[in-house]
Amino acid sequence: MEKRTAAFWWNRLPGPVLAAALSCFFAGFFAHVFAFTNIIPNADGISRVFDQQQMTVSGRWFLHYASVWHGYIQSPAVIGFFALLFLAVAAGLTVSVLRVRSPVVACLCGALMSVFPSVAYTFLYMFTASAYCFGILLAVLSVWLVSRYKYGFLFAAPVLACAVGTYQAYLAVAAALSLICVFLYALEGGRSAGEIFRCGLKYLAFLLLGLGLYALILWAFLQVKDLTLLDYKGISSVGGQDLGGLLYAIGSAYWNFLRYFFVPRSFANYTTPAAAAANGVLALTALWAFIRLIRRRGCLRRAGVFLLTLGICFLLPLALNLTVLMGEAMPIMRYALVLTYVLALTLVDRAREPLEAPNPEPAPVPPEESEGDAGMLLDGEEEAEPVPEEEQPKPEPKRPVLTRWMLGVACCAAGLLLIHSFQIDNLAYTVSAQAHRSTESFATRLVERVESTPGYRNGMEVVIIGGFPTGTYYNDIEVFSLVDDYSDHSSSVIPMNKHVYYYLNDWMNVPWRDPGEKVLKAVSDSAFFQAMPLYPDDGSVVIVDGKVIVKLSEKYKPKQAYEIAYENRR
Repeated sequence: MEKRTAAFWWNRLPGPVLAAALSCFFAGFFAHVFAFTNIIPNADGISRVFDQQQMTVSGRWFLHYASVWHGYIQSPAVIGFFALLFLAVAAGLTVSVLRVRSPVVACLCGALMSVFPSVAYTFLYMFTASAYCFGILLAVLSVWLVSRYKYGFLFAAPVLACAVGTYQAYLAVAAALSLICVFLYALEGGRSAGEIFRCGLKYLAFLLLGLGLYALILWAFLQVKDLTLLDYKGISSVGGQDLGGLLYAIGSAYWNFLRYFFVPRSFANYTTPAAAAANGVLALTALWAFIRLIRRRGCLRRAGVFLLTLGICFLLPLALNLTVLMGEAMPIMRYALVLTYVLALTLVDRAREPLEAPNPEPAPVPPEESEGDAGMLLDGEEEAEPVPEEEQPKPEPKRPVLTRWMLGVACCAAGLLLIHSFQIDNLAYTVSAQAHRSTESFATRLVERVESTPGYRNGMEVVIIGGFPTGTYYNDIEVFSLVDDYSDHSSSVIPMNKHVYYYLNDWMNVPWRDPGEKVLKAVSDSAFFQAMPLYPDDGSVVIVDGKVIVKLSEKYKPKQAYEIAYENRR
C-alpha cells in the first residue's frame, strides 16, 4: 500500500510568499530584539504600564479589541512576537497581491516591511505595538480580499473599517496598496482603458465603503458611551478643511514625499545623504523598469491606457503620504511609505520577465540521414514514436543582460537601505534607553532631595511644577539628532509636568500623587513660588503650609482640554 506523505499548508504556499513572510519575521527580530528584551518608557508609554486601550475618544474604537493578543500590560517579548507575526503575514499577503515572482525580491520586500524606521517608532510605544501591527495586517488583508475574489469587497470593507479603527494612519496603507494594484494592472499587456478604469472604481468603492463603515461604527460607539472625539491633532475635524486648506495639504503631501526620500535631514532626520543616494538609485531602476514595461506592453500605442497609467502614477505619492491630510504626519504614521520600496522592487521584478522566444525553424536533416535511410533500423533497434509538438521541449527565453544588471542594482540599493534602517532602528532604541537612564538618575536625585528637606515627613503632599529641566541637564551627542523625532527630548522621558508624576508613580514606585490642576495653578501663581530659584539651586525645594514645593520651571503649563478628556476616557 502506498504511503501518503503529509501535505502541510506551508508546503502549498508560493515560494516568494513564504520567503517574504520568513524574511520579515527574522529580519524584524534581529532589528528590534533590543526593544523586545527591555522595557523603555517613552512618550505615552510612561503612563501605560497597564492600559485597556479604550481609545474611542481618539477614533480608535477597535484598538481595545486588537490589543487582546497580549493582554493590556507592557510585556515586550509577547508583544514583539505577535507584532512580528502580524507583519510577516502582511508581508506575505503583499507579495501575493503584487504577484512578486523573484524570491530574492520577495525577501527584500518582507525585510523592509519589518525594519522600516516607522516600525521602530511603533515599538517605542510598546504598550500598543502589536495592536498597531495587527492594524497593518488588516489593511493589507482587506486589499488582498478585493484583489482575489469577485465580491471580496463585501468582506474587505469591514476588515478595512477595523484597520482604521485601530489606527487611522493605516487607511494610507490600504489606499496606497490599492492604487499600486491598479497601477500594475494597467501595466499588464492587453488591458483596455475601460478595464483599467473599472478596476480603479472597484478599489475606490471598497475604500469608500470601508471608510464609511468605520465612521458609522465610530458614531455608534460615541453615542453608546456618550463621548465626543478629542480635539487633538485635528482628530475631531478630519475631512472638514476648506478648499484652500485641502489644496495646501495635498501640495504638502507631494513635497514631503520628495523630501522624505531625496532631501537629507529634511522631512525625516534619519534620511542621510547615503540613504538619499540609495533612494535615488532605486528610483532610477524603477523608472527604467516602468519605461520598459509600458513599451513592451504596448501602452504607448494606446493613448487612453497611457494617460490613465500616468494619472495613476501621479496619484501614488499622495496615496503613500496620505497621513499628511489627516494632520501632523509623525514618524509612527509614515508606515505606508515603505510600499514605495516594495513597488520599486516589484517593477524591476516585472521588467525582467522575458518575452516569448519565436518558434525556431526546423533543423535541417543531415546529409547522412537521407529519406532513403530514414526507415532503416539497425539490429535490435525499435522505431521511436514521434513526440507530439506540444510536448517537445521549448527553448529557454532569453533575458537581456541589462535586465539582470538592473535587478542586481535595485537589490543592492534595497540592501543598503535595509542596513541603514537597521542602524536607525537601533540608534532610536539607544537614544530612548539613554533618555530613560538619565531620567531615572534625575528622578532618584530628586526624591533624595525632597526626602532630605528639613521638616519632611512621609505622606506629605509634593507639588512639582515643571518637567525635566533640559536647560540644566542635557546631552549633546550629535548622532542622536538623527532620531531626535523619536522622542520629545533625547535627554529625558518626562518633558511635561504630568509625565513627572506618571514616571514616579508607575516606574519608580514613589507614591507622590498628582495634586490636581487647582493646586498646581495656585502654587504656580503664588508670589512665594515666583521668588524661588530653579532646581537644583538652593531653595528650589522648600516646605510651605505642609506641602513640599519643587520648582523645575518658572510657570505651570495647564493641561489642555484633550489631555483632561483623555485621562477620563472610557
